[in-house]
Amino acid sequence: MRHLLAALFCLCLAAPAQAALEAELAAAHAAAKRYADLNTAKREGWRPFGGEAPLMGRHYNHRSGPDYVAGDRIDFARPSNLVYATIGGKKALVALAYIVRIAPGDPLPAGFTGSDDIWHIHDGERFMAAIRETKPLAGAIAGRWFTDQIAQKDGRTQLAMVHLWLIPNPKGRFASHNPTLAYRDLGLPIHWAGEMDVARGLALAQDDGCANALDAELWLSGASWRKSRSIKQACASLATQIRATLNGDRNTIEATARAGWRRLEDIRFISLSDAERRRMAAFVEDGPGICR
Repeated sequence: MRHLLAALFCLCLAAPAQAALEAELAAAHAAAKRYADLNTAKREGWRPFGGEAPLMGRHYNHRSGPDYVAGDRIDFARPSNLVYATIGGKKALVALAYIVRIAPGDPLPAGFTGSDDIWHIHDGERFMAAIRETKPLAGAIAGRWFTDQIAQKDGRTQLAMVHLWLIPNPKGRFASHNPTLAYRDLGLPIHWAGEMDVARGLALAQDDGCANALDAELWLSGASWRKSRSIKQACASLATQIRATLNGDRNTIEATARAGWRRLEDIRFISLSDAERRRMAAFVEDGPGICR
């Protein structure tokens, strides 16, 4: 009887939480419908920043978008970013992102009801420091803006971000990446998607796959032109090998994609110095130590 009462008590607590989460998700999905067409978003002032990140897409923000800060209640009908990915040569709205500015040491935002939302942190101070090391002019210009608009404004120099996927994601609706994106774009069965190393390898086989995977991080690393070219050439060769298998059987496709991605990781590690790898990783912190 005692166990039955405990189970009933847990169910009573869970029901309101589930209802709250469903209401939050409904508000987010309703807001997303308006921007299913990228052209609509552009007409209304949404602009891209950064490139199309593998297994994630390209983020768009709005100048008059919400400026959520630590302690704010998030309006899930007002996302910070719209995220579009290339699928079959067309741009599709695949996710929303919510960003909260926090100060170092602040707790992660409460976010969606429950504990399933996975937040990651972009550290503005570390990012600016990495740029200054190898690009003094760009660092000085960006640093002046960062100091005036962020650091001296309120000291909230870190961006806590969570994604909400609008399409199925085997890693969860709040995961940072979605392995199905590469499968969708390449016309492979979506139900195959799961292992991230395989999906990352397949992403190299997409149009501009190597550029999406390498350009931003090599720029931030400060690697020499010669070193960057060598890594990109190696990536192009691996991508060609992966593309050659796409009409084959699943085991061959996935084994080649997995091996290709791991080989690229080895090449980057061997080619880049400790300082270059440190700078490359300066902007994104993601993992069990960050996620709730």
